[in-house]
Amino acid sequence: MLETLFIKNYALIDEFSVQFQDGFNVISGETGAGKSIMLGGLSLILGQRADTAILNNPQIKCIIEGKFKIEEKRYKSFFQENNLDFEKETILRREITPSGKSRAFINDTPVKLSILKSFCQGIIEVHSQHQSLALKDTNNQLLLLDQFCRHNALLQEYKDEYSKFLQLKRQLKSLNEKGEVSLSELEFLTFQLDELENANLQEGEMQEVEDELAMLNNAEQIANVLDKGVNFLEKENGALDLLSEIVRDLSEISDYNKKLFEINERFEKTVIELKDISTELFSLKEQSVSNPDRLNQLNARLDIFNSLLLKHRKNLLSELVELKEDLQNRLNQLSNYDTEIENLKNEVIIQEQKIRVLAKKISKNRKSTIPDIENQIKSILKRLGMPFAVFSIEIKELDILSINGEDEVVFLFSANKGIKAEKLSSIISGGELSRLMLAIKYISAKYQNTETLIFDEIDSGVSGEIANLMGEMMKKIGEQKQLIAVTHLPQIAAKGNQHYLIYKEIKAGTTNTLIKELKTEERINELAKLLSGEKITATAIKNAGELLNQ
Repeated sequence: MLETLFIKNYALIDEFSVQFQDGFNVISGETGAGKSIMLGGLSLILGQRADTAILNNPQIKCIIEGKFKIEEKRYKSFFQENNLDFEKETILRREITPSGKSRAFINDTPVKLSILKSFCQGIIEVHSQHQSLALKDTNNQLLLLDQFCRHNALLQEYKDEYSKFLQLKRQLKSLNEKGEVSLSELEFLTFQLDELENANLQEGEMQEVEDELAMLNNAEQIANVLDKGVNFLEKENGALDLLSEIVRDLSEISDYNKKLFEINERFEKTVIELKDISTELFSLKEQSVSNPDRLNQLNARLDIFNSLLLKHRKNLLSELVELKEDLQNRLNQLSNYDTEIENLKNEVIIQEQKIRVLAKKISKNRKSTIPDIENQIKSILKRLGMPFAVFSIEIKELDILSINGEDEVVFLFSANKGIKAEKLSSIISGGELSRLMLAIKYISAKYQNTETLIFDEIDSGVSGEIANLMGEMMKKIGEQKQLIAVTHLPQIAAKGNQHYLIYKEIKAGTTNTLIKELKTEERINELAKLLSGEKITATAIKNAGELLNQ
């Protein structure tokens, strides 16, 4: 139940606070006084989005705060799941700063707007003229019927499984698209792979080929230089002979001095190193001979490398090796697509069977609920001055499943005797729509757990005795739930347990919207104004008093 609503710096509202009570609360006020503004402010703590355009004073933040009395057994789990402190009197708050930043709070704990909105869906429902018009939409008619069926858990199970079904279908579509490779494309991929495999590419091979080519192309020059090196080291009285002689001489005197011993060791190592160098020089010299066949073979190999690099727009041989692996994986995947697609098709079929079973259960619930709802609504419409009203709910099974199941629902209505019931969208007047909407809300109040209902001029298009009857019905709704109704009709305003007036006040050239709870005498004056306009007559006062005492 909404106990207190506080609004600061919102549109024409500088600041006001109002305390609501149990039962039937009515709000009235002249056109433009700010009734819609108040409801707009309330919508912010229900999770609606806002921007800085709503700020009365653009220099300070807007604050909307609502205090709700809630039941622990119903909401404790929500608070635990969202790591919030539970309070039987829970405070919801929205703040919009001049910079446009929006913040939401539950009991002073910052929360995401989606969490605030989710919480409010269970505690308060706002019904406006726009929603009355929305009743003409068959999708909304289906949602209303489901409220009467009390099968929320079954509906949620179906929606969860339906989402899985759609996901599987998307996966199947994606797999089909990936697997849609033409024969020519498949042949081309195979050709590319065969070409790379036949090339027998090895990482680092290109560098080896280029190095060997450099040797062969310069074989004569290399052989001459290497020959000089070998002769320098190996010839009689060459470098190795002379160094070996020095080593022998040093070994004879190395015992005399530690330094001499160390120098001799270094000479010995140098001799060993130069012998190794001589051996390698000789080996390279033997290889450095002209070999036209080998030269042609290596050039042909290098041409293959360069041709493949150019064709595939690669810079390194290692990239071609990676490409070969990618092509192999791609072809393997394509060969497996048929199996994967077949498996996924079976999953889709199984999931569709599952949701069709759930859809049948939902449809059965709807069909079994319809007769009772039709009778209740027709009974209420008779009490609201439509004795010949016909109301029926037509349900038709569709071949294609939707998020709401397999049914299409259409509300049929006729207000007059002998006139065939037709779709709401084509035949219902504003006053008839208001009465039908009230009848539906009256019945749904028994089925819903929502603790607070707000009617924003649900009485549009009616007057006189019909308005009086609608007021009686709203009062009965107020016996089951807290009802807050915005109205222009005195017959309805008089039925409220409490009456609030929204009015404008001008101070220092600035308009401000305010609200106050009316005392008995003030209520009579406000009812008289609703009856006769700004000029209140004695007759209007008398009639207002009688209305209030009915």
